[in-house]
Amino acid sequence: MLPPYHRLEEFVPLTPAEMRIAEGWTSSKRSVKRHHIIRREGDQVAGVFFLLAGWVGSSVMLRDGRRQIVKVHLPGDMLGFPSLSLVHAGETLEALTDAVICPIPNAVIGKLLMDNPRLATGLFLSTQKERVALMQKLSWLGATSALERMVAFLLDLYDRAKSSGLAKENRFEVPLTQQQLGELLGLTAVHVNRTLKRLDSSGLLERRKALVRLIDIEGLQKMTANIPPCFAHHDAWVRLGSPSSDA
Repeated sequence: MLPPYHRLEEFVPLTPAEMRIAEGWTSSKRSVKRHHIIRREGDQVAGVFFLLAGWVGSSVMLRDGRRQIVKVHLPGDMLGFPSLSLVHAGETLEALTDAVICPIPNAVIGKLLMDNPRLATGLFLSTQKERVALMQKLSWLGATSALERMVAFLLDLYDRAKSSGLAKENRFEVPLTQQQLGELLGLTAVHVNRTLKRLDSSGLLERRKALVRLIDIEGLQKMTANIPPCFAHHDAWVRLGSPSSDA
């Protein structure tokens, strides 16, 4: 399956009928400009969003006005899924680049859970994978150096960019400001700048504006030896019945 629908088949291969359901979400797609707030923390939860193109950040605000970006979303991701359990959104969704999103109302999600268990199972398992990724990120923030955090983030982003079709020959774009990187990794913008300069001088990667080229992936991986292993890899997990050609 071509991106950006790859996340939907991470665990459960979809039938043509199930794929038509997913493709139907794009009928209500809308474009949003960079820095546009898609949904603000505290807003009423009316559904979720499928990210068709562009980058979106999930963030929470601290009482002193500081922002913590908790997730950077790429095409194929579902936005706002954790807040489905809430009346009011627990995170702010902001377009980090120009983006295209597809709103999916609560009623549609409810019908999907009742009528399409295979697709619902795939979405459920994908959200659990997101939870593991968040646990791993918390370990970065709590027990690693700025250099280790930055390298771990770039390697993880590279893997996700490959899955989304956004990386070619070890090259991918990182359209985040140093301020945004700091809000994501728990660093000041000054610290981010110093850390990126250290990476530039290491010869392990090359940066040209927003474009990053990983020169020595193995060398970068050695720099993250203290970070817990990534458990994001998996096999197709379930076969809920035998997919037919049209059911």
